[in-house]
Amino acid sequence: MTNHPRRAVIAEDNPILRELIAKALGWAGPWEIVKVAEGGEALATIAAHGANLVIVDWKMAGVDGLECTRRIRAGENGIDRTIPVILVTAAGDELTEAMAGAVGVSRLLRKPFALTQLHQAIQQLAGG
Repeated sequence: MTNHPRRAVIAEDNPILRELIAKALGWAGPWEIVKVAEGGEALATIAAHGANLVIVDWKMAGVDGLECTRRIRAGENGIDRTIPVILVTAAGDELTEAMAGAVGVSRLLRKPFALTQLHQAIQQLAGG
């Protein structure tokens, strides 16, 4: 029996945080990880290759995390609308749970977060 890895797309403009998020994904089992620096790249990757999980930063150049999530939930370019989306942000009160929920974010994590928090969110949303 072949164990095919699931695909996760990480859209984060901070390269160090991208690597830390990838490490947390590695703890959650076999993942094919695609790392990009902004939401437009994430959307193109998801449309072309699919994804089982998206982890996206809120504030990035180009397409930000909220807009990326809106487009995923709209099924833009045939994207699966049900993909779990974890939004990470350093924002304080300027981004509320209600704002994130309104566009379809599955889980909001505020920076700095513990990798164990991210791992738990991955487990709950995408299994493994």
